[in-house]
Amino acid sequence: MDDTSSSSNHNKVTDESLYKIFSEMPAEQKEQLLAILTSKENSTVDNQYLLKKFVTLESLSSTGSVLKEHLPEDITEETLAKALAQIDNSQQTLADEQTLLINVFTEMFEQFSNTAPCDDINVIREFANASSIFEAFKQAGTSELSNFEDIISQDTDELLHAAMSCQIAGLTKNSQYLFKLFIQQQFIDQNESYQSLQTDINIEKGIIKTAQSHSEKGQNTRHGKNRQRKEFALNLYATKPYKNPKQAAERLFPSINDFSNKMNHPFTSEYQGFQTVYRWFLAANKQ
Repeated sequence: MDDTSSSSNHNKVTDESLYKIFSEMPAEQKEQLLAILTSKENSTVDNQYLLKKFVTLESLSSTGSVLKEHLPEDITEETLAKALAQIDNSQQTLADEQTLLINVFTEMFEQFSNTAPCDDINVIREFANASSIFEAFKQAGTSELSNFEDIISQDTDELLHAAMSCQIAGLTKNSQYLFKLFIQQQFIDQNESYQSLQTDINIEKGIIKTAQSHSEKGQNTRHGKNRQRKEFALNLYATKPYKNPKQAAERLFPSINDFSNKMNHPFTSEYQGFQTVYRWFLAANKQ
């Protein structure tokens, strides 16, 4: 493989992995939104502002992470998290880049927060009680946004609907809070690519830390491997708060099980392994 081909492959891997930690709108919907914002009949100061923010959003989404320049040329999908785990502050950098995108969305919503509230309680009720935010806009005489109905989840629809209902009712503070929840859900909690990458980096960091610790102690016996496996699990448990030890065990056991297999010290069975991990977390929670 020549240098050009190798470089192209490197770009492809990082494009598909690092860049897609951001939520992406399908190309067809992007074109439809741009058509709405740039049409002469919709040419307003507000729409020009939204168009400017949309362009900024697109620019941020298509610009690679600054971490890309620190990655080796032979990076692959499978080795990406391991490489990022060895870069100082890589997780915080990813979080900061995500925040830039969030800030643009927040600014877009602030444009709506300046809208004067509606004085007609019946109009507010009709909007708030519609079956969806898209149905609410249709009833209000705006149907352009119906093009996006198929790409919005029910949870997202409900949050946006509640936020907009509060806004037209003049409950600005409540509206802003609900929109913050929407942002958190859209770009952090339910952003599977972002969450998966951060989790994989945590796992790789745990492997590095645990391996170094036990290498220094020279613990290669069976008991040493038991302690190594437990230490890895507890380090992973400490990286993020969970509602309870059972939830943590359910989410983290697949990674802990993979780690155990990699170190050639597997659990007797998945059931036994899960119960063991659950007990570790229960004990850690009581300390």
